[in-house]
Amino acid sequence: MMKFSTSAFMLLICTAALLSTTEGRPKPMHLRCECIKTYAEPAIPTEKIQSLRVIPAGPQCKNEEIIATMKKGKMCLNPAKNWVISLKEKINKKNVKSQQ
Repeated sequence: MMKFSTSAFMLLICTAALLSTTEGRPKPMHLRCECIKTYAEPAIPTEKIQSLRVIPAGPQCKNEEIIATMKKGKMCLNPAKNWVISLKEKINKKNVKSQQ
């Protein structure tokens, strides 16, 4: 009887230790859009943009979000504008070529 209680106690301690770690917890999900306002005109030259992050529409935000990083900061771009669409295509082509 004593052996069983010690084993049960040790199992309880190990389970509590495993549950207290952060590895098993899911990452917090942002349940809102990152872009409140979007920039539309005039078009930003491609060479001024250091990187482009595209966040597809999903449960966190119903809109596709495009965030451009430049030397002076980040800016949300209007994904419906033709110059933003072509910019996104250029970046995608560039990324595909660099992966080959």
